Amino acid sequence: MSTIGPALRVDSLSPLKLQESGKRSRLAFYLLRLGEALSLVAFLSFCVMWVQWQAASPGVSKISGDFVSFWTTGQLALEGRAADAYREQPHFLAQLALHGDPGWGYLAFFYPPFFLLLSAGFALLGYFPALCLWLAATCAGYIAALRALVPKRLRDGGPIWVLFLGYPAVMINAGFGQNGFLSTALLGGAAVWLDRRPALAGVCLGCLAYKPQLGLIVPLALVVAGRWRCFAVAAATVAILAAVATLAFGTDIWPAFMADMAVARRDWLEPTNPQYLQYFATVYGAVRLHGGSLALAYGAQAVVSVAAAFLLVRALRQRAPARSGGAEGAAIAACVPFCSPFMLEYDLVVLAVPMVWLLGEALRDGFRRGEAVALVGAFLTPVLFKVTPVDSALRLAVIAAAALLFAVVLRRMTEQPAHFQAAAAVVPPAEKFSASARPSGF
Repeated sequence: MSTIGPALRVDSLSPLKLQESGKRSRLAFYLLRLGEALSLVAFLSFCVMWVQWQAASPGVSKISGDFVSFWTTGQLALEGRAADAYREQPHFLAQLALHGDPGWGYLAFFYPPFFLLLSAGFALLGYFPALCLWLAATCAGYIAALRALVPKRLRDGGPIWVLFLGYPAVMINAGFGQNGFLSTALLGGAAVWLDRRPALAGVCLGCLAYKPQLGLIVPLALVVAGRWRCFAVAAATVAILAAVATLAFGTDIWPAFMADMAVARRDWLEPTNPQYLQYFATVYGAVRLHGGSLALAYGAQAVVSVAAAFLLVRALRQRAPARSGGAEGAAIAACVPFCSPFMLEYDLVVLAVPMVWLLGEALRDGFRRGEAVALVGAFLTPVLFKVTPVDSALRLAVIAAAALLFAVVLRRMTEQPAHFQAAAAVVPPAEKFSASARPSGF
């Protein structure tokens, strides 16, 4: 079966079919503009409400309150007590000194020591200015990465990236004050630069090590794809970040970090705590939230992770030669939610990378079966974390939607782009060799 979109087939150039294609194009145009307008309204409305929530709070607001953990760890680092960021009592005391409310509970810090460098930079400011700068700067990186992923022709035709300001995971991440924007900016930047600037792509993927569970699949994917320069730069970036953190905070920072990882597994990941498990966006979390044993949860997650890695590897080996690094970056980002048991709802922002890439391909070459459903499902289902507090089973739809998105991204990556096929179809046999030999190419 041919994969050329109907609008690009040579036999579709009759007046009637051209008229039908024009109607579909106009409808798609109006739907895109409507979606962009609604997304912008939703995003700006959230921003206004966020300001109101912050202003209405007598002290430190619980809205975006996870940033309290980042800011206080930075404060401890500036005071020369970086290792205390990984110890519950001194870290919790620093948080209490900031917000003064024991009812908050402890906000743990499980990030590698080089993330302390970033936290310390923000702690140079007061808490609220630092929070505003954190969200604004990382959101700007998110927007820049998504905009760059849109094909240039489509980028000039309209701000498609605006659609992803209304992505519900965006509001979720901002509501937590978390780092989903940063993770997405790094994965998106890697996808944009993988072909043109592999060294910069490697820096992005190396910096993603600040959240190791999101980068588990990256080394394998780069090796299979033959992205050796990117792989080497990513590894060097991690080594440099570790060395800088050691110089800044001393060698005792690493034993404290490793001890904290054991605490994270024992006290946070493995206990049956519905108040915490409700935020998980993984198969492991779903099994544990619904009463499954620890062995069953780890086993189910292992099956899913191995299957996802196998599918990604196979797709990377079978990818069409005409596919760009953007396709590989999108596939890697789509695989991320299945590679670790520890991924929370605000981490779903990373799915904006495969969604933007897939939407750009579909608008250029036509939608394939299931792609529109996959895009709409992956876009909307994060809402289920907020609108179904009673029926947590519905949150399984988030995992199913992410799986469908992963599947259609891999399928698209392994097929020849339709505009390449269409061009080849209309070039006479005698001209094909000379056309393919031109330096400008496609």
